[in-house]
Formats: sequence, C-alpha cells, structure tokens
Amino acid sequence: MNKRLKGLKDIVAKRRDKDTVRSYSIGRNEACPCGSGKKFKKCCARNNPDKSIEEYFEAVQAAEEEKEVLKLLKEAVKNYPLEHRFLLPLIVYTLQNNNYQQAGKYLKHAWQLMGTELDEAFISPLVNIMLEQEEIDEAEALVRKALEAKGENIPLLIALAEVYKKGQNFQRVNDIIDRAMQIDSDNLQLIIFRLETLMDLDDVVSALSLFKKHYEQLKEYKQMRVISFLDDFITKRFNLAENKELEQKEALAQAAEIFNVFQQLDNLKMSSAESEGRELLNEIKDLPPKNSQIALDILARYLAAELYDDFRDFAEELEADHLRNPDFLRLLFLADYQQGNLNEAEEKIKTAFTIEKNRKDGHFHNWQVASDYLRFLVEYGEKQKLAKFVKDFADLLGEDDNLLASLMMLVESEEARNHQKNLLESLLELIETDLIDQIQTKDIYNNRLFISLSALDGEETIYDKGRDITTQELKDVIGEVEAADIDSPALSYAKLRLLKYQSNLEDDQKENLLQEVKEAAVESYFDTVAYYETILRFDDPAPILTEIPYGKFLDDEYLDFYRLVAALKLNYYEMGTELFHRQLLKESKNNKVMSYLVRLLRYFKQDSLIEHFRAMEVDEVIINYLKKLSERR
Repeated sequence: MNKRLKGLKDIVAKRRDKDTVRSYSIGRNEACPCGSGKKFKKCCARNNPDKSIEEYFEAVQAAEEEKEVLKLLKEAVKNYPLEHRFLLPLIVYTLQNNNYQQAGKYLKHAWQLMGTELDEAFISPLVNIMLEQEEIDEAEALVRKALEAKGENIPLLIALAEVYKKGQNFQRVNDIIDRAMQIDSDNLQLIIFRLETLMDLDDVVSALSLFKKHYEQLKEYKQMRVISFLDDFITKRFNLAENKELEQKEALAQAAEIFNVFQQLDNLKMSSAESEGRELLNEIKDLPPKNSQIALDILARYLAAELYDDFRDFAEELEADHLRNPDFLRLLFLADYQQGNLNEAEEKIKTAFTIEKNRKDGHFHNWQVASDYLRFLVEYGEKQKLAKFVKDFADLLGEDDNLLASLMMLVESEEARNHQKNLLESLLELIETDLIDQIQTKDIYNNRLFISLSALDGEETIYDKGRDITTQELKDVIGEVEAADIDSPALSYAKLRLLKYQSNLEDDQKENLLQEVKEAAVESYFDTVAYYETILRFDDPAPILTEIPYGKFLDDEYLDFYRLVAALKLNYYEMGTELFHRQLLKESKNNKVMSYLVRLLRYFKQDSLIEHFRAMEVDEVIINYLKKLSERR
C-alpha cells in the first residue's frame, strides 16, 4: 500500500472513531452544498443512498487503490451531505495535492455545514481560495464571524490580514500583524507571513532584518517560498559557492546592513546627497567579498549617486575579480556614457557583449548588455558596427527565432515606441545600403504598421475609440508604406482599421480592402497576422477553424488563440470550451491571466465576452475577475 493511500485511509479512520458525537444540519431552503444552485430540499436532501454511512466507511478501508477511495468519499459526500467525516478527509487530500478548485468546493460545503466549529486549519485555506476567486467581502465576513466565535488567534488574524492585503490596504495588514505579535511574537507561521508581506511591499531591508533575527528557526523551512527566495538571494549575491569561509548567517547580517544603507541613500535630500552618500557607501564597500555580485550593487550605487571619482576608485579595487564580468563592464560603460566619454563607453559595452557572446556554455544570458549595446549603436554607432551587431546577434538565436522580433524586444522600455522606430529606421538604412540581408524591407514596414496598430488596439480596448494623434500617426505610416511601394496585407488591414474614422466612407471601400488581404501573397509572420486579424474582424472567420490557412508562419499557441476567437464569434462553444480551458490553464501557470483576458477584449465587448463565457460554463471566478479587470481599467 503506497503512503498516500495509507495516509488517506488513516485520516478517514480517525474521523470515523473520534467525531461520532458531532452532527450538523443544513436549512432546507439554503443553497445545496453540492453547488448545483438549487435549494437543499430540492437537491441532495432527496438522496436515497444504497449504502449506509458505516458501509461507506468499511468500503473505504477495504479499497486497494487511491482512485477507488476518492470515488467512495466523493460519493459519500454527495449521498450524505450532512456527514462531515467524509468531507474533511477530502479537503485534506485536495489541499495536499494542490487541487484548489475542488478544495474550495469542499471547504465551502464544510463552512456551510459546520460554521465556526470548522477548525482554523481549514478556515485559512478557505479564505485564501475565496480571495483568489475575488470574493473579498464574503471572505472578510467569514473571518470576522470566526473571530467573534473563537476569539483572536494567529491563524484567523493572518486570514484577516490576507483579506486586507488583497485589497492593498497594507496599513490595516500591519495593524493586524501587530495584534498577532502580541499573542506570540515567535510564532513561525506569523513570522513567515510577515516576511511575505514585507517582500510584497518591496521592503527588503525589514525582510532581511527579520530573517536575520529568526534565522536559526527559519533556515529549516526552505520549502517555504519566501524563505527559499531569501536563502537563494543571499547565496548568489555573496557568491557563497566560492566564498566558502563566509557563513550564510554572516552574509545575511552584511546584507541587512548594506540594504539599510541603500534605503538611506534613497531618502537623502538633494542638497546633501553627495557628501552623505559618499560617507554611507564608504562604510559598507569593504563588507562583502570583492568577487560578489553585491559588491557590484554597491558600485552601481556610487554611479547612481554620480560620485564618479569614488566610482572609479572602487571599480579599480574590484577590477581584478570582475575584469571579464559583463555586468562589471556594463557599469563602466554607463559611467563613461553618462559623462559623455562615448568612445570609451563603446569599447566597454562592445567587450561585455563579446565576452557574453563567447561563453563556454554556448548560451547568451545577459540580454541587458545586448540591449545597451544595440541602443548605443542605433544612437551613436557607425552603420558598419550596427550591421556587425545584427549579424552577430543573429548567430545567437535559435533556428525558429525571428531576428527582427528579437531585435525589437531588446529595445523595449517605457519609451519603447520611440526606440523601436529609431531601430527600424536604422535597419532600413542598412538594408538600402546592402550592409545586411537577414531582414526584409517589407518586414520593417510591417513592423512600423503594427507598432501604430498596437497603440490603436490599446486605446480602442479601453476607450472604444483611438485618439486623433494615434489615428493620424497610423495614417502617416500608411503613407510611408505606400510611398515605398510595399505590397503587404498589413497595409490593407491597417486601412480597414481606419475606415470607421472616415467621415465619407464609400460602400465598396471595405470590400475592396478585404479582397486585397485575401488575394495578397502571405510570406511571413506579419503577413499571416494581418490576414487573421482581417478575417476575424471584418469577414466570416469559419476558414480559420476549417482550413487553418498559412499556419506554418504562426506557432501553435498563436493559432489556438485565433481559433478560439473564431469559435466564439461563430458560437461554436464545444470547440471554444476546449481551446479556452487549455489556454487558461497555461496562462494561469505563467501568472498571465489578466493579459490573456485583455487580449480577448480586443475582439469582444465585455458584456459579449461574458455571454460567451457563460455559454461555455466558465467558472464564475473568471467572470468576476473579468468584471473587476474592466472596472480597474
């Protein structure tokens, strides 16, 4: 018998023996705990099971497989919804196996059945699951009811703090933590929650200080996310793999002191920043090993404070250990760049890129170095040097990577559109002078169109209409593409997007543009995106489901998303349900549910999308999340 099966059977046996005196009831007019939406009296209260309660207990103990035990427990909960002894083992099992959707269902059943008699060990995960489902008010009411009945204790106070953390009310969170600390300041559950809260607030100084204070107790709990993160942070920042004489506890104390100085630097007044900043940094610069990343963090602080002489002196101290370190060379580049020493700056960032490019493991890791070098070359470099960078960078990419898309990603930032436009203009010059042949002119112009279309997408998703400056910019780009005599379906698609902003729309304009897209030569990723966007927005999307045209230019993830949009527009909910849940699962694992829903809102109004979700029986959690998202936006 495997351990999980034995453990599950043991839990059931203990409940059977110990909890025989307790019994509970559900009002006949209450909602049925099975989740059907019906009243209890018209649902599970009518059950007439074949097995008795004792027969279920005997069957569980006789079962030889885990699946069989689970099936019996679920059946017993369904047939005997007032019997908590089957329900609680199921909750423990689903929580242990991270099946939070099922756990939430059973926990809500248990709360409805047992109320404040439900143990705090079950109330805490119930509250967290409710918060994930955006049931914030309901979670708060539940915790307050439990606190009133049970009195203040640490698990319930942490649960209440989780409610306020979800609402971003960190003042209340800290007040509740203080109340809990008065009960037991050495409680590990409370200390770990406090650490998590400090990290959520980016208060690294307080987190490191708290970790240092309770290090001996916490070091054994590396399975906890926040402990694992801090432990890994110290190990890597101080290069403990090489600096074996430095114990982790000592490194932790140094980190707390160093980050405390960093915090003080952030709070200095402009008038005293230079003198006080120098004094503070000089106090800590000799604390960590010279070959550590945190020594480079201190060097970066000299640079941020514009203490260039001190920066140079400390850089000389670190040079022996970091001369071949691209991160070190990048800091030297930034110092020269900020002081206008462009020739020296170029040499250093070029060296950093070359070192990174020639790594022994064959993998390029430091994309920030590549980004800085590319931006510098676009702004100040010679055409030949930029062309060489493009060729070198192309060699670093995988066979399926798109060179132009990868270059565009390197210059992404808050001012991404301007950087990307400058890059595209520079690349166009290289193509026209025959300095590069890895990128096609058509793709440059397609990129220009899609940068403007992306801005229009964002505004239309939020405001239903693009601003005049955005539509005019798109018109200007269209004019440039036409002047260059570029034949691209993206051009016709862009014109289609602008039709609704025209005051004198001719009846045949839309049909002509639509036909141009359909008849255009589709030869690239951008051509394919233009085709799919056109068909989804302006034509019958059925061919996307039946033929999957030009699929070789898009990866499966992109194709599936377009097929989902097509399925929803055609009300093909069986196909839509399969595609949506598969994509949602993947986006959930990557913490990208919000951006995924925003993508869908590019094609549907909120009310329409909710109707489609209900038709696919999408969980109300997602629907509530979509509503909250729209309210915030």
